[in-house]
Amino acid sequence: MDKNKANCFYTKQKKNSSKQKIRVLHVIHGMGSGGAEKDIMNWYRNIDRNLIQFDFLIRTNQNFYADEIKKLGGHIYQVPPFPKKIIGNYLETRKIIKTNADFYNAIHVHGNTLIYIIPLFLSKRYKIKNRIMHIHSTRSSSEIGNIIHKINRILIPFLANYKIACSDDAGKFGFGKKYKIINNGINIKEYHLDKVTIKQKFNHEFQIEDGSLILGHVGRFLPVKNHRFILSCYEYISKYRKAALILVGDGPLKNVIKEQVQVKHLKNVFFLGERKDIPELLNYFDMMIFPSFYEGVPLVPLEAQAAKLKVLCSDKISNDVFITKYAKKCSLNDNAKQWANEVLNFLPVAINDDIDIKFAMNGYDIKTITAQLVNIWK
Repeated sequence: MDKNKANCFYTKQKKNSSKQKIRVLHVIHGMGSGGAEKDIMNWYRNIDRNLIQFDFLIRTNQNFYADEIKKLGGHIYQVPPFPKKIIGNYLETRKIIKTNADFYNAIHVHGNTLIYIIPLFLSKRYKIKNRIMHIHSTRSSSEIGNIIHKINRILIPFLANYKIACSDDAGKFGFGKKYKIINNGINIKEYHLDKVTIKQKFNHEFQIEDGSLILGHVGRFLPVKNHRFILSCYEYISKYRKAALILVGDGPLKNVIKEQVQVKHLKNVFFLGERKDIPELLNYFDMMIFPSFYEGVPLVPLEAQAAKLKVLCSDKISNDVFITKYAKKCSLNDNAKQWANEVLNFLPVAINDDIDIKFAMNGYDIKTITAQLVNIWK
């Protein structure tokens, strides 16, 4: 671990006074470019930072938002990974929480499951009053994870005094009962951009022929995201018309998918890595395909709709995502050729949905959501 980073862990912060800000410590696997991280940053950008300030405790070196967090006034603490270095993780986390317990008004723990609850235990031990567990998914990715999740679910009522989920399905998975749903908030105005200008800009940047169908996907390269299926769909589409596939994100399967592109001899497939210009890219795509095996309420299809981008989602995704006519459901029981035909049939359909009204009606307005969270953090 970086020695300079370690020093900042144990610097005792000044105790809160009535004139000082409310300080929230967000605990999350890492601050990469995933949906949960993006959701937290949306809160961060839209809260009154004269009233509320965030810090972050992460256990990986994923630090996509480091510069922005620093600019907004936050600190990032990095501890050893869990469970790989469980003892070091526990000791470092304990030092941070024990040393600064009287500095934080709330600790907000994020996870797809209830596997990592050490910070909740320590926060209760050192008397941080607001202890929040926030579930962002609807299932575990492994059987052992599922077993640990079920055991820890028994402990959560004794450790967390607020239980939050991104959807009803996630709440039932995480807590069974007695939880609060906080929707993934979107700042609609960020996605209202000039599509024509953006189309010209990126076609030139990527050297893509005008008139090509731009198929896109934003998400980490993980098994749940089903990238192999995306490639198969694109393979069929590219047989019938000029097309390009833009894949945004990073992750452990990225090189595997790159190899599949070579094996299939696919042309015009672009791997962009993690990006900070997602609103622009969503206005560049002609269609997004999102065939995940499962999700909580994924932020990306909501962002796509905010950008008036048509998105074809799997039927394994929560119905909470389908809030406008720009989002359409397709069964994972259908094969890639059927999905490709669905893309080509959906593409020319004219849609004129009032995005602002639909998002407000369905509770995705960022100001409303941050107001709910401030009441919890306080």
